[in-house]
Amino acid sequence: MRALPGATLHLWYEEPGDHASEAARGQADVTALELQEGLTAYVCGPLPFMRAVRGDLLGRGVRAQDIHYEVFGPDLWLGQD
Repeated sequence: MRALPGATLHLWYEEPGDHASEAARGQADVTALELQEGLTAYVCGPLPFMRAVRGDLLGRGVRAQDIHYEVFGPDLWLGQD
């Protein structure tokens, strides 16, 4: 994050515990975030999580080409809109 000028990390853990005190508790909710116009989103995690977050971002007007991801497991849905 330090290498990305103006970047903001939003971190959630269902159960953050002591090792991640800066994390929000619960599941990721991008609908509650203030999104800047022209943002680029980077998402990583399991497929169901990324489908949900990507759908929420698209619903908020983020362009598909501005959503980047890393799949934890096989990549079975790239290119499907």
